[in-house]
Amino acid sequence: MNGRRKVDATVPAGASTASAAEVVLYTSPGCHYCGDAREVLARVGSEVRLQVTEVDLDSVPGQAALARWRVPFPPILILDGTLFGYGRISERKLRAALAARAV
Repeated sequence: MNGRRKVDATVPAGASTASAAEVVLYTSPGCHYCGDAREVLARVGSEVRLQVTEVDLDSVPGQAALARWRVPFPPILILDGTLFGYGRISERKLRAALAARAV
């Protein structure tokens, strides 16, 4: 196993038809912020098209992300190839970033 898991990114009725934002969520077992980030992505993904991939930080790709982004704790959220945030992910800021992307 490579530590990656695609998350269902189906677009519900009424959601934006713009191209899907690519989101990579690096997580760790037992991380409560990681669970919170999944919930944020589920809520936002019900309205905005997201292609979410979840990666375990203990995997080789996860360790590479830790080395590259040098964040102190999980989760790490990458939006369209750029570090968006880590730890407690702000739903408001994520929605704003996605809205700016759609313009």
